[in-house]
Amino acid sequence: MVAANPVSAQKVSVKGKFLTDSIEVGKPFLYTLSCRHAPAKEVFFPDSSFNYSPFEIISRKSFPSSTDEAGKITLDSAIYQLVTFDVSPSQVLRVPIYVYEKKDCTTVFTARDSIFLKKSNIDPVSKPNALRPETALIPLSSEFNFSILIGSLALIIGVTGAIYWVFGKDIYKQWRLIKLQRRHFEYLRSFNRLLRNAREKNNIKDAESAIIVWKNYLERLEKKPFATYTTREIMDNMPDDALAEALKNMDGIIYGQVKSKNMDVFLEVLKSGATRLYRSKRRQILDNPLP
Repeated sequence: MVAANPVSAQKVSVKGKFLTDSIEVGKPFLYTLSCRHAPAKEVFFPDSSFNYSPFEIISRKSFPSSTDEAGKITLDSAIYQLVTFDVSPSQVLRVPIYVYEKKDCTTVFTARDSIFLKKSNIDPVSKPNALRPETALIPLSSEFNFSILIGSLALIIGVTGAIYWVFGKDIYKQWRLIKLQRRHFEYLRSFNRLLRNAREKNNIKDAESAIIVWKNYLERLEKKPFATYTTREIMDNMPDDALAEALKNMDGIIYGQVKSKNMDVFLEVLKSGATRLYRSKRRQILDNPLP
């Protein structure tokens, strides 16, 4: 479950800002997002699955965390490359940062930042010249052949319709598979980083963060509130003895704050369970492309 701006998130300062005052339709531009927080807090930045409307995301570059000399403030930051195809004169963006708070995440939003649209790459509608008398003889221009235009448009529409009729379902299926695969790779990147830290440092906090990432991924994959489920509720939805045993052991480690040399083994079992669910979802899409 993700809560919005409770008292515990007041010490987290987030800032989002466009790096230019104006933009053009279809041309990429940059947006910077930063978060200042206590070193003990864990924060997550939005990824490509977030809705940046009216903008679309092209890429995101994250920078390593840095802490001031006093050790009181940690800075996390990222730069997003965005693009817009909206022709509104002024466009606004407001994004969240997710702060890890024990069993769930807290959402902290940036202030709204505006950017203005240049009209330089939008063809203006020219104003017709006023009529005036013309006495000089001029040669007649050839007439435009509207029959050819209509025939060409009909041919284009027919070919496009035929392609969609024959390949439309396959195209839609491939689009869903690519989107599913991209989200899975993003999850694996985050989970593997925390798993590596938990293995090398035997850090319970990293293991707990890995479970939060795991539950959030299952929630997006299955459209069920896994982030708020207990271990019993998770097993009701994912019956698996090895997975149940791993979850019970991780509950004992996290809530009992008892370190275990097998912590990374239990996390690997959870990762395997999520991968099996991902592959099952792929098979569902391949068998039936409709949502």
